[in-house]
Amino acid sequence: MTLYLRPDVHAVAIGEDLALLDLARDAYLCLPDGAAALEPCARDSLRQGAVADALQAGGLLGPEPPAPRPAPPPLPTRTLIHQPLSCAVSARGLAAALAVPADIRCARRGEGLVAWLALAEARRPLSRDAEAVEAAARQFWTIGAWLPVEGECLVRSAMLVAFLRRMGLAADWVFGVRLWPFAAHCWVQLDDVCLNDDVERLWPYTPLYRR
Repeated sequence: MTLYLRPDVHAVAIGEDLALLDLARDAYLCLPDGAAALEPCARDSLRQGAVADALQAGGLLGPEPPAPRPAPPPLPTRTLIHQPLSCAVSARGLAAALAVPADIRCARRGEGLVAWLALAEARRPLSRDAEAVEAAARQFWTIGAWLPVEGECLVRSAMLVAFLRRMGLAADWVFGVRLWPFAAHCWVQLDDVCLNDDVERLWPYTPLYRR
């Protein structure tokens, strides 16, 4: 019998271990030697056994298969954060950037990671045109340092995602983990280009979830 992760629980095998992200509970988990419990070529189904029993006891399993969801992208191989801005910041870009602090305040008032992920939601289709996204990201890299917002990778990535959304653009907000010692990190990328971090900093991480 196959068992299934809840729709808001994401898993990835890292060597022989299993790492999970529970979005509803805002929690990362690691099960040593748990990777073998994943069904071959599956990201959300597990074989019966001790690992599945532990996840069931923790409330991480659901009654039926979740809807198909895209796998996280491979780690990026390039970054644009060291590229100079090729033109002046546009009036539209400046207006979008000035609205970002209000978006961040709204996310901070919410509950856990789900409130932050809501910054990527849009009421209209967003473009993933690489040239436009990269140009906007370079603008924000120039403007962002002057905004009255401080924080680590989650906040920095949330700011860029919110900015892109206000510009009618979208990219992948990727969450990754490393084990032994455990650490979590997130960044924004489009295809093989990281929009807000050095690729060398990302090498220790395995992508687990993308929004």
